[in-house]
Amino acid sequence: MPSPPKYPLEPLLEHRERLVEDAEAALARAVSAREAAERAEAAAVAARDVAVAHASQVRAAEAARVERGEARAADLAQAGDWERAEAARMVELGRRVEDARTQLRGAREAEARARTDLAAKKADHDVVVKDQAKFTDARRRAAESREEEEAAEAWGGRPGAAGAGRQPS
Repeated sequence: MPSPPKYPLEPLLEHRERLVEDAEAALARAVSAREAAERAEAAAVAARDVAVAHASQVRAAEAARVERGEARAADLAQAGDWERAEAARMVELGRRVEDARTQLRGAREAEARARTDLAAKKADHDVVVKDQAKFTDARRRAAESREEEEAAEAWGGRPGAAGAGRQPS
């Protein structure tokens, strides 16, 4: 008996399987990038918060020194210089937080695009898989039909003909 015909779109199916695998890998990379961006954003926020807390403690300590009368004019001048430097530092830390948030937004958008791309690739793949199932089913039904016709002929008639299905005498 000849082998059943091969599914004609097998190369396309294999190609689409590779595209799905590539899209899955791209999504994995995008998820990793987003997770790294989340960690970077959290670290930038934490660094800023620690700096703000530290600056508050320094300000409170200096205010206590002034209240106790322990601060000299030179100390007050240094405090002004420190405040300007601290303000510049806070601007820089704020910029780092904003940069990290921008990176995080970009990483989230890239992940969303990768998810959409994967879904499209899977849908394209599924179309061919369903077509392959139809092809296989049609071949199976054709083979069953041939077998039924051959069996009917062996019993002495065509399917549906008078006397069909009776054993020859």
